[in-house]
Amino acid sequence: MGGIYIHIPFCKRKCSYCDFHFSTSLKWKNELISALISEIKLRKNELKNEIIETIYFGGGTPSILNIDEISQILKTIYDNFNIVKNPEITLEANPDDLSEEKIIELYNAKINRLSIGIQSFFEDDLQLMNRAHNSEEAKKCLEIATKYFDNITIDLIYGIPKMSNEKW
Repeated sequence: MGGIYIHIPFCKRKCSYCDFHFSTSLKWKNELISALISEIKLRKNELKNEIIETIYFGGGTPSILNIDEISQILKTIYDNFNIVKNPEITLEANPDDLSEEKIIELYNAKINRLSIGIQSFFEDDLQLMNRAHNSEEAKKCLEIATKYFDNITIDLIYGIPKMSNEKW
């Protein structure tokens, strides 16, 4: 079994808990997409004997990409690797990026698993973590996403300052 991980190092803002490499500037986004596509093509021989079963867009915040950028990356992967008939294709996303329109676009682009960075359903926690969404947006996002996706994971953070066991 083979898998491909695509790192998208862009975010709208810095979350207080994050220690991943990222940038809040989208200045180099187009260049990064071009470089990713070139690298995918250059690395095709590294996995020539592998059947790719999973493709994972992680970050950063991959949901910051538009559907054309995601589709271009996926097409390049399909054109250069041996992909199973129904691979698991995951996209990490933030609730504030997932309008119903975007969710439908992702579904139509053959993304079949969402990993949604909700982190908390409490306003004070979200503000402390400097998240771009609020609890209502998180709930609405899940409500819409479950209409289209059977495979969804959510991230929740435990142990932030002043969190009680009861709150968790």
